[in-house]
Amino acid sequence: MDAPTSIYGRGWVRGLRPIFYWLILVLVLFGIRTHQQLMEKTRLNFSVTLQGQPIGATATLDGQPAVSGQNISLGNHIFVVTHPKGETFLTNWFGWYGERDLGTIDLKRAKGTLSVTADPPAPFLSISGPEWSVTLTNSSGLTTSVPTDQYTVESRYAHWESSDNIMVNAGLTATWRIAPRLGALQLSCNQSNATFQLLTLDNRQLETGGFPSLIPELPEGSYKLISQHHGHEHNQTVAISAGMTNDHPIEFLYGAAVLETTPASADVQDGSGRYWGVTPLNLPELSPGTLQLTLHRGGYEPVPVLLEITANETATFRTNLVSTGYTGAMKSARMYMDAADYEKAMQALGDAIIAKPGDADAIALQREASGLGKIQNAKKLAAEGDYIGGGKELTLALQSLPDNAEAKQLIPDYKQHEPEQIERERVERLNRPKQVFDNALRNYIDANLFDEHELKTSKPAKDVASAIASALLYVQPTYKIDKNDSPKPETYRIAGMQDVSGVFVNSGLRRCIIVCGQTTDNETEILYKVMEYKAKHNVSMHGLLDWQSDTEFIPIHPSTITNMTDKLKVQLQAGVSNLTVRIQGAIGQSPVDQSNAPK
Repeated sequence: MDAPTSIYGRGWVRGLRPIFYWLILVLVLFGIRTHQQLMEKTRLNFSVTLQGQPIGATATLDGQPAVSGQNISLGNHIFVVTHPKGETFLTNWFGWYGERDLGTIDLKRAKGTLSVTADPPAPFLSISGPEWSVTLTNSSGLTTSVPTDQYTVESRYAHWESSDNIMVNAGLTATWRIAPRLGALQLSCNQSNATFQLLTLDNRQLETGGFPSLIPELPEGSYKLISQHHGHEHNQTVAISAGMTNDHPIEFLYGAAVLETTPASADVQDGSGRYWGVTPLNLPELSPGTLQLTLHRGGYEPVPVLLEITANETATFRTNLVSTGYTGAMKSARMYMDAADYEKAMQALGDAIIAKPGDADAIALQREASGLGKIQNAKKLAAEGDYIGGGKELTLALQSLPDNAEAKQLIPDYKQHEPEQIERERVERLNRPKQVFDNALRNYIDANLFDEHELKTSKPAKDVASAIASALLYVQPTYKIDKNDSPKPETYRIAGMQDVSGVFVNSGLRRCIIVCGQTTDNETEILYKVMEYKAKHNVSMHGLLDWQSDTEFIPIHPSTITNMTDKLKVQLQAGVSNLTVRIQGAIGQSPVDQSNAPK
């Protein structure tokens, strides 16, 4: 019985084994399904604020990004929430089925320390961020706890400013130092009412004003300084050293000038055309250096003026204005001098001296022109054989040009020729009256038919000629004088005509030619000729009442008149006798009837 029972018992067990496996499977499947269903409901829920304000923060679960409502696994978890402006939130827990609601996680605001220093103290200091800001004046800076963020730090000084961004991180100290290199400029000037401009090197204006002046808080470096006083300007470069007051005195140093002209009232201008005034002119406050001016006055040459102006001294300029007539005359004179036309040069120089009396240059040039002109004349006279006249000219030339070597050399040369010239002139002087007499007779074709006559006297030829002319004009019967001149030196020519009257008509004509010449210093030769003519009247009838009378004069000479009557011979002798008596009376050799002569 025991054996079958065991067998049946073991068989029953084996029969239930499939059912048991099935139940286990069902249970496993049910557990899996239940796990799945529960895991669907196992989620993490949370929200984040920063000091009560919703923000977008960064959350991680076990180091992986996490968002509210996401499924989470079972087990231990580390949950972290971070935000740049908040303190980090961290928690860990064991996760089981179902929601894990962390609720609202309110982050605390993260803070750091901001330390700002200003040396020297800043007149204006501003620190500004999204949530915190402060403005300070005349401040050396501050150190304070501030919310983490980026801050802008602005500092302003009188002539310097900066703006910088500083990041403050949580739990750390952000340090910023403001330390501009600044100095001050102390300006002074020796002239009142002076002004200045202070500029950067790129011509940005910083300060303007008057002297004295203190300009603070200038960055270290170089600047342009323009100082002005009464139209004068100084341009300088000034250097500023940090941490000190830089003294810079300005000096306007002036000289003066006085301009005077004769005549006055000349306009004064500079090269740029600026008008300064009229002479006499006093110019104060002139900058030291070279001053170039020009004087202008109508009718006068412009005068350039170059003055060296020295500080605290007065430069004086005085001049006599030169007329344009003077300069024109001097220019012409020099041109004529170059052309060796000394006569015209003397005329031009005379005009120059009239325009500017006493001018040394014109007088000196006139002396030179006179001397050279006389040397020139001397050479011309010598070329004509007049060495004596040439020597006289050379002597006069040396009075103007005492050192002229040419004149000194020519004088002894001309002296050698003087005896020869004296002899030649003596002969020429003796022959001159005869030459003039012969030349005068050439104008009369019948002159050779009549005799020549000669008288001599110790009286001067000029006086003799004058006395003879008076005798012809005023002693009866009078002559009509056709010519009374001096064709040669010391020689005088007289040509006269006299009517010879008949009973009813003019019966003849008498002509005389007289030449008075100085043959020696104590002798005058008188040559004369009387030419007698007979009148021949020719009457022609062209009609009953139309008749014409022509008079022809025939020389009284046997060659022209066949029948020389006594009357004609008397006329011929009377003409010569009458003229001889007049000439003798004029020279005091015999008495003459002067009843009709002027008293």
